Amino acid sequence: MILSKLAGPLIGALIGYCTNYIAVKMLFYPKKEIRIFGHKLPFTPGAIPKGKTRLANAIGNIVANTLLTEEDIKKKILSPETENAVMDKMTDVLSTDLHSCISKVCQSEETYENIKDKITNQLTDQILDSVQRMNLENIIVQEAGKAVKEKTRGTMLEMFLNDDMLNSLIQPVGGEIVKYINENGRDYIKSEISTKLTSLEEKSVIDLCGALDISKDGIQKTVDSLYHTALNSVVGSFIGSIDIAGIIEEKINEMSVDDLEDMVLTIMKKELNTIVNLGALVGGLLGILNMLF
Repeated sequence: MILSKLAGPLIGALIGYCTNYIAVKMLFYPKKEIRIFGHKLPFTPGAIPKGKTRLANAIGNIVANTLLTEEDIKKKILSPETENAVMDKMTDVLSTDLHSCISKVCQSEETYENIKDKITNQLTDQILDSVQRMNLENIIVQEAGKAVKEKTRGTMLEMFLNDDMLNSLIQPVGGEIVKYINENGRDYIKSEISTKLTSLEEKSVIDLCGALDISKDGIQKTVDSLYHTALNSVVGSFIGSIDIAGIIEEKINEMSVDDLEDMVLTIMKKELNTIVNLGALVGGLLGILNMLF
């Protein structure tokens, strides 16, 4: 007697559970179209495999237009937390010695040394060329003549040291000096530049700015201003050039049906199980109502 009364609710619960379970499974199965005698079997393939392309397009558009907009990205990048993190990192970089910073950019010590050697040679050649174009011989003759005249003014030597005599005495000296510079100047200049560059390598950008009376606060304000200016001018065009919707759509279309099923179940497994259990509950309630009425 009791069993006959419970049969209705139990059968209703079983039917509700099974129908909802089958309905959930039919979201993913069958994964391919089934044909019998050349005719496609209805509801094949399953809802998700059949609508995979439409689903990919819809998800891509929702993410790009609603969940991940240009304003959202810009707001996050310009948030105080992100800005402070970037500022701290940039301050650390600016506080590192130049040798370490440039070596990282060059990716190897050998490349760094080659670049340093090229810079040293170029500066050496330019300085030597500037010195050689100064017409040092004439400058030495003129300036040394003035110095000798100044020193001998009011003495007996002043009577004997006229301009021609001074020039004849000083010009050979000037010529030797110019000759020495032409022969040895490059090595001397290169050595000095190399020494100065090595000394600068040990300093950071902040140290060098401090030597120029530029405070650390001033550097941070400048970096902060450049950060905001660069982001405001670049973020819009950068994000606009990235087809977020297209990328997401392409990724989903490239996924196999199995991978897509795993992704959906990872996100909604609990909710889908709830739907199946609700089927059993509704079926049981209908069985009880049918029994009562």
